[in-house]
Amino acid sequence: MTNAVFDGGMLQVHSHLCVFHHGRAERDDLLIPFLSDGLRRGEACQYIGVAEETDDVEQRLGGRQPRLLVQEPEVRYQRDDVLDGDEMLAELDEWAQREGTPCRVAGDMRWVGTSPRSPEQLDALFRYEVNAGLWANRHPVYALCFYDLDVFDADVIVPMVKAHPQIWMTGVLLDNPYHQ
Repeated sequence: MTNAVFDGGMLQVHSHLCVFHHGRAERDDLLIPFLSDGLRRGEACQYIGVAEETDDVEQRLGGRQPRLLVQEPEVRYQRDDVLDGDEMLAELDEWAQREGTPCRVAGDMRWVGTSPRSPEQLDALFRYEVNAGLWANRHPVYALCFYDLDVFDADVIVPMVKAHPQIWMTGVLLDNPYHQ
């Protein structure tokens, strides 16, 4: 099993990376090559994104294909305006087991809402990200969580830094000394 490349840096299998970016164009400049490379290598790829943008991302990846799953989770994983991370991770678990190959998962985290405001919303998001890291350790996956710095404020960014073992920002991939 070989490592994956992300923006010129090497990712180990079981990576759970927080990608801080500015806007859709920068996200796509990072997202599309990452998923395209996985598809070329025969890996299963899943994109979890904002409903109004998933068709565009799917087209930029070459359209519908057997190894590509594109999801719009806003409605499915929200319960009373709070993220149900357990349900989402259970589905990711089934998917990764079914695929049986290295998998790539990339999520544009704007689907959770532009900025969780209540402590309950923020706690649910943090808990999801911590559990996503545990999930990534159990499966041969590369998991990237995209957080747009033009959308999310410090109330979200600081806990997300703590929840991820690696961070990408402005072209630099770092092991995170603040990871909890």
